[in-house]
Amino acid sequence: MTSGICRSQSFDDNGKITDTLDSILAYEGKVNYLLELIEQKNMDNDEVANLVLQYRDSSLAQKRWEEALTFTNALGTYYIYKSINHSKAYSILEDYQPYVHHNSDEKQIPLFYITCAEAATFMQYYKKSLDILDKGITFMEKRKDSSLYEFGYAYLKAGENSDKVNEISKSVAYFEKSKKIFIHQNDTLMYLWAQNGLAQLYGKNGLYDRAEKARQEVFEKGTAIKEYQVVTMARLAACNEANRKNDLTEELHQIRMALKERKHESAVQGIVDILTLSYAVSVYARNGIKDSSNLYKRELVSKIGPHVNNPFLGTYYHLAMSWNALANNQFDLAERYAHNALNGVKGTLEAQNIMRSELLLATIYEKMNDLPQSLLHFKNYAKMKDSVNNVTSRRRFAFIQAQLETEKKDMEIAKQKQDIKILDAQNKEKTYWLVFGGVILVGGSGFLWLYRIRRFAQKEQELTEKYSQDLLWQQEREREYIARELHDGVGQQLTVMSKKARDTSQTELLKLSQDTLEEVRMVAKGLLPPALANLGITGAVQQLIYTFDEKYNVIFTLEMDKIDHCFDKEQNVNLYRFVQEAMTNLVKHSQATEVLIEIVKRTDCVKLRIADNGIGFDIEEGNKGQGLGLKTMEKRIQMMGGEVQIRTAKKRGTSINANIPITNA
Repeated sequence: MTSGICRSQSFDDNGKITDTLDSILAYEGKVNYLLELIEQKNMDNDEVANLVLQYRDSSLAQKRWEEALTFTNALGTYYIYKSINHSKAYSILEDYQPYVHHNSDEKQIPLFYITCAEAATFMQYYKKSLDILDKGITFMEKRKDSSLYEFGYAYLKAGENSDKVNEISKSVAYFEKSKKIFIHQNDTLMYLWAQNGLAQLYGKNGLYDRAEKARQEVFEKGTAIKEYQVVTMARLAACNEANRKNDLTEELHQIRMALKERKHESAVQGIVDILTLSYAVSVYARNGIKDSSNLYKRELVSKIGPHVNNPFLGTYYHLAMSWNALANNQFDLAERYAHNALNGVKGTLEAQNIMRSELLLATIYEKMNDLPQSLLHFKNYAKMKDSVNNVTSRRRFAFIQAQLETEKKDMEIAKQKQDIKILDAQNKEKTYWLVFGGVILVGGSGFLWLYRIRRFAQKEQELTEKYSQDLLWQQEREREYIARELHDGVGQQLTVMSKKARDTSQTELLKLSQDTLEEVRMVAKGLLPPALANLGITGAVQQLIYTFDEKYNVIFTLEMDKIDHCFDKEQNVNLYRFVQEAMTNLVKHSQATEVLIEIVKRTDCVKLRIADNGIGFDIEEGNKGQGLGLKTMEKRIQMMGGEVQIRTAKKRGTSINANIPITNA
């Protein structure tokens, strides 16, 4: 019906469109006709969109809420992705917010929330976007329709924007949730968009290994299914990351690949095209490849059009034009573009683009021999960079801590499930005994039943033991990994920050970074004590007790024989963790003022005793709620072939005694 209407038709001929609309009686028909028009490539779509907006406003005035919502969503989608007029999209969608509650269409309402949130994101209103997404997620969670595309997309967008407002743990959780939904929906493309968001999040926070692993999946699967736009965006993120790491070779490789892949058609082609061209102009100019920068600049200028005033795309465009002008020694032009970029991001949460603009201006003024201005902008850049590094280190530290807590909870849940299995096995054994008793009364085949019951219980016990041991060693491997992440990643960043703070006489920042570094080192030591490898088990335990003695107002007395060659490496870890857990529980709960630790080497065993004068506890109550505390301690000694006895009572202190056979004698 609309294929014959072309752009050459002026809106004088729109009387035909109006006549057609008037001839359609049902509002559903009018809606479908207008939506079909707005999708036509050979139409003056902005004019059609204005007509759609008039009908939308008319529907609102007549309280035809469903019709108005359908028009609103169509306009939002058009202005975001086709016209790329994000302020117009946001204005139209925001105007409709007070009327959403009048609707009941469970397809259009979720679409409204994510379209409105998308427009707010492009306007760099990240907190506003998160508020909108929260409403949308609440609406969709109540309906639990996991087949709904918007369900996964809302979590994806929440992941992106949580990262913008420095909530890394929430961001990771949102991305992972969206990935699960898209896997359930068999939507590989949207899964890859979520994976790409996760990769960018890791890269921005210095977790480069994780970023590369996540991004590699996007490269491979995105190319395999020919969804090149998500691959292109992953390339641009990798290009950004290489620039932060000063890896010029990788930066050039990624931009070349992005330019190659962005040529394929997609629903978001316009936005990806402008971003890729902007990156290309900047990268080639920064690396002194003027011919390529000039070539892509001409294409960028031909495509940016009215989008130059778009807050999101305009920033990258102005940065690109400034770098290109600087490479061509057009300093005044470079200065003007750089100021446009800086003014566009001031007051937003786009720290990286603020830093880029400040450093670019410092470089331009240096070339212009305006050293005071160059120094001013470089100081602004350095101050912002220190602040970003500080935030990044804290975010990474918080993320790793959150991961550790999640791992502990997962292990607790796994342990509880195993306990339930053990209880089931015990109940089965009791049932079999009752059956066996009945069999004895009526016949003589009970011996076979008894044998099978005991074999079953024995097998169950063996599986339980192995499962418990695997849990503990998995926990040790996780601790080792997280300790390395803290030491090699967060620790090094904080060391660099401390040095810069000292060099620039920023005493407050210096103290903050040193305190944070000390906290990171303490956590890393607790997770993977270096003393165990450096000093052996004897020295490690002595240092552990010394640390507790320094930190707490408790008198610790250690009497310990040398036991360095009594056990193998894994057993030493178990013994160390046993003492560490005992000390931690003691200072948290016992209210003791004196503690005696005795570790005595005998001919064939090591005897260990930890006694305190604290308030003690009811052993029965402790066993009921022990979780991974006392039970894990007992399991560690049992894994060494030993036995543990705990003697305690309320107000009578606690004594923990262990007898461990020597295996390396």
